[in-house]
Amino acid sequence: MRKWILNLATCCFAFFVCFGIIPSAGAEELRIFVGAGLRQPVDQLVQEFQEQTGHSVFADYGGSGQLLTKIEAASKGDLFIPGSLFYIEKLEKAGRIQSSHSVVYHTPVIGVNARQAQRVTVFEDLAKSGIRLAMGDPKAMAFGRTALSILEKSGMREAILKNVTVYGATVNQLALYVSQGVVDAAIIGRSDAFQNREKIAIVPIPEAWFQSEIIAVAILKSATNPDLARMLSDYLSSAHAVEVFQQHGFLPLER
Repeated sequence: MRKWILNLATCCFAFFVCFGIIPSAGAEELRIFVGAGLRQPVDQLVQEFQEQTGHSVFADYGGSGQLLTKIEAASKGDLFIPGSLFYIEKLEKAGRIQSSHSVVYHTPVIGVNARQAQRVTVFEDLAKSGIRLAMGDPKAMAFGRTALSILEKSGMREAILKNVTVYGATVNQLALYVSQGVVDAAIIGRSDAFQNREKIAIVPIPEAWFQSEIIAVAILKSATNPDLARMLSDYLSSAHAVEVFQQHGFLPLER
């Protein structure tokens, strides 16, 4: 029995070391700011980290633009995981980022309400008369900026914007509008459509019109315990984390 317990303890310790995690007797709380569209995989990874280390993590979810404003106003927090590198780069220019690690792609698609799948089968259908669209607020969220750029490159910006009936502050809101039939379609993340695949059909967007956003984990200079923040950052950007993100519809950086 003693040998079995010793082997189990050795295996657990090896697992923690593999991810740079050493359980701590003095538990602390970390605060992270996370794009709303990343909630499912991050929730899973945070739960694992807490169970393995004894430290607690408070995750503040919201539109990336909204979170950026919070960070700038409060100058508090440990990690920032937005829906686009754009927001990390803004904080880098302001001297507020210690380091960052890229994790997965955040790819835009057209999410179509399953009952309206016959009406929207190609991108051009978004300009059809009578189609109801939702759009992300470009000032509040990463995919709002992405969608606006796609409309510009498509050459159909004005025709498509005429069909927008509601704007959302987060990609989760947009996916909810589509899945509930409040609108017929919206430009959302592939992961959001994948996670609601029984209610949302996916229509691809021509690749020439966009570059996939990159999800990255950034350590903020306001981190009160930089070593612990780095431990969590390493876990959220590990090979295991990439697998978890893939399970929720994100695409790996190396394909």
